[in-house]
Amino acid sequence: MAMSHEDMLKRARQLKKQKTSTPGASPSAPPPRIELHEETSEPDLKPLTQKFRARGKKVIETTSQHSTSQTQVAPLHTADDTELSFWHPQFLHSQHSRKHNYLRHDISLLRAQDLQTLHESLLADLHKAEASSLMLMDQFSLQSTQKSLDLEQKDQALILSKTETSRLTNEVTKLTNQVKRKDESLADLQNQLRTLEAEKESWTLKEKDLLHNSELLKDHIGYSLNMGFQLALEQV
Repeated sequence: MAMSHEDMLKRARQLKKQKTSTPGASPSAPPPRIELHEETSEPDLKPLTQKFRARGKKVIETTSQHSTSQTQVAPLHTADDTELSFWHPQFLHSQHSRKHNYLRHDISLLRAQDLQTLHESLLADLHKAEASSLMLMDQFSLQSTQKSLDLEQKDQALILSKTETSRLTNEVTKLTNQVKRKDESLADLQNQLRTLEAEKESWTLKEKDLLHNSELLKDHIGYSLNMGFQLALEQV
């Protein structure tokens, strides 16, 4: 029967303690070897799974109220509504990881490596993840700040544009009123011009009549003078 993960860790600590506490041990002697049975079946992880489930349940009980009351997260179910989402407080992350991320051949590969090496690799990965998350957060903050500045500039430009549009609208309204008044004045002047043209035509006709009457009067006066002169000659 294969050893559980906790038994492996306990056995490794005991061997390490025996190695450091034995005074007469030869420095060239190889370290004790952990006898592990290479089997095709997975190790008995039921106690460890139960432990992770109990720990996850405690974490869920302390964080579910805070997470649900503060923010609205992603939908609690997937698109096909067949399994819980990662955001769901009852999602079993450990069980999901063992099912999808802890493959059968991973057991043999991990057993072949030294625990200290695995520990250092895990710490290195954690440090890389932490540094990457900080870098991403810095970039996100920078982009968010830049976006806020861009939005502020756009808002200011929009305010200036609205102000200029309002000013131009007022000017157009004033000019439109002026043009309307000019059109009304022009219409009045045109009416006055037509009235004056009618009066001019009337005075022109009167002038013609006066000239005609003047010519007739001249002829009549000339005829009268001629007749008077002839009568005067006859009397002499």
